[in-house]
Amino acid sequence: MALQYCIGTGSVSLTAATAKTLIEIPTGASMPFVVYCMEITSGATSAGALTLAWGTYATTGTGTTVTPQKIGPDQSLAATLGTVKIADTVEPASFTVGQLPTYLLPLPGMYSILYPFGREIYQPISTLRALRATSTITTTAALNLYIEQ
Repeated sequence: MALQYCIGTGSVSLTAATAKTLIEIPTGASMPFVVYCMEITSGATSAGALTLAWGTYATTGTGTTVTPQKIGPDQSLAATLGTVKIADTVEPASFTVGQLPTYLLPLPGMYSILYPFGREIYQPISTLRALRATSTITTTAALNLYIEQ
């Protein structure tokens, strides 16, 4: 049975029209993972839009290092990943939007994106991937990313 983990960003400040990396999630050299769910919320009180884009990067940015939290009663196995960072204050170098989904979400709002079994976002080994947000208004956002290994 695959193990499931959650990576939460907590509240992240977004400035209008400025890209902000919410999560850097690199895989290690030995184990891939799949993203099976994302939850995104916003503190917006006025109308706007939030774009979420998956991409790859060449050099890590500056953010808060976090440990993915295991979901379920057996807390003994940690996720096999590179260094996971949230809420980057310095963006990763050479961010390139890839072929993965880009989402345009109306604000205010709270959204859950569930991927059907067998159609999850797959991340192969040794891949530097990040999820970047750009808002049309100044607001806050929080993201929970659920992965399975």
